[in-house]
Amino acid sequence: MVERLRFDRTTPRKHLPETALLLVGGMWYSPESLVVVAAFVLLAPEETLHPRDAGVAARIAACESPSPSLPDSIQLPDGLESIVRQSLEHSPRFRQQCRELARSKRLRAKVRLNYYPAPGSTARALTTFRQTELGSLVAQIEIRRVLDLTELLAHELEHVLEQVEGVDLDALSEDGEARRLPGGAFETARAVQAGHRVAAEVVDNTPDRVRSASASVWRTIRRAVR
Repeated sequence: MVERLRFDRTTPRKHLPETALLLVGGMWYSPESLVVVAAFVLLAPEETLHPRDAGVAARIAACESPSPSLPDSIQLPDGLESIVRQSLEHSPRFRQQCRELARSKRLRAKVRLNYYPAPGSTARALTTFRQTELGSLVAQIEIRRVLDLTELLAHELEHVLEQVEGVDLDALSEDGEARRLPGGAFETARAVQAGHRVAAEVVDNTPDRVRSASASVWRTIRRAVR
């Protein structure tokens, strides 16, 4: 559930006899010029990434590393890293979300767990957004049903992607792909599908021994929140 809100280079040519000029691609060149051009092409270093672009590349690479993680633009509460890592390891759809989020240079998101939502609240998760004066998109993701964390985190991150992409929620609502909930928040079919798919992929692709260990973690969490 989401609440909205030519490089040109000129080399002086020596005055050579016309017989010394070579016709290449409709242009006349001296042999010396061709050597200079060839050396420039062969010896030019690889293109250097702008520091900001290099940072994006590093964040994308983190999604696919041997020990994958969400981009550092998304802040997780303590203790959630191992669970998120498992989702990244076993869900191709979650890794896709991770890469797409990593490409955004203006996104800042924070995830928090709410073990005790307000009485009468039926929402299992909620994301609110605000845009700063400098154009950054700030997302506050609140997970209220911790036992459904894998599904709900993927669900809410899809809402974040919708905002990053500039999706028109009103237009989606008119097309039947979204609905407005009491209180003004939106729910979208896209986010629902993303959450279900990631949860199913994690279950289907996780080895039994890892699944058993995860179950033990969830039992510990369940006892802690009772």
